[in-house]
Amino acid sequence: MSANASVRVRYDLDRFAAEGGETHQNRDGWGIVISEGSDAHYFREAEPASNSPLDRFVREHATPHEIMIAHVRRASRGNRLLANTHPFRRVHRGKVQHFAHNGTLTGIDDLSSAQRLIPHRVGETDSELSFLVLLDRLEEVGGACPDVTAKFDVFRRFCHDMTKLGTANFLWLDGSNLFVHADRRMRETERGLTPPQPPGLHMLSPEPDALGNSHHCTGAHLEDVPSHIVLFASLPLSDGPWEPMEQGSVIAVKEGKVIHHGSSIRP
Repeated sequence: MSANASVRVRYDLDRFAAEGGETHQNRDGWGIVISEGSDAHYFREAEPASNSPLDRFVREHATPHEIMIAHVRRASRGNRLLANTHPFRRVHRGKVQHFAHNGTLTGIDDLSSAQRLIPHRVGETDSELSFLVLLDRLEEVGGACPDVTAKFDVFRRFCHDMTKLGTANFLWLDGSNLFVHADRRMRETERGLTPPQPPGLHMLSPEPDALGNSHHCTGAHLEDVPSHIVLFASLPLSDGPWEPMEQGSVIAVKEGKVIHHGSSIRP
């Protein structure tokens, strides 16, 4: 979520995961980032949210905020450990960064640009390593604090390269701007997981004040909804005007408004 004013979000990650049909496998950990100024509250656990005292604590002490990332993990690479639980956090050039990935990037450990970063990885996932690759590429941008346009171009090219390795749905929060890439995702069915297919993400970007004062989603209830708000989810979570994102869509959002839109299909 990105909004231009504080929103009170009451969530239920267990119901959120079940909406995606992932009633059994998507239970390998959870994490939430709640922005506050130049920093953010950061909660993670390598256990199902359904039986977590920490999850209940966060829910009961929810405070209004402008930006939030929530992730429920189904492990495809790496054991069920806190170190492998999304979102991942780093500080880069004095800015707190958060990153979450849905998908699998086969062979990223073999990339020359990634091999030298492996010793800096806390866990063992392809997702965390891809985050380190992204931050490393930011070093190529001149200046101590690259603007959002320069970051967007780095992110778009990064997404283009990562999609060559597998499925790459990304959320990256640089402190104030939310960068999103939509690729493909697997669905859980009675017969097992399907092959990756688009859309990887859906987007709700209503007209100003169209949602009213509150909006109910599966797994979340939003109160004090401001004039500008953008929501992203693997699947539509409400009756609102959710739109499937085209494969390769790259978006930058600030204060509930899309400020950059491009594609990772082209390098």
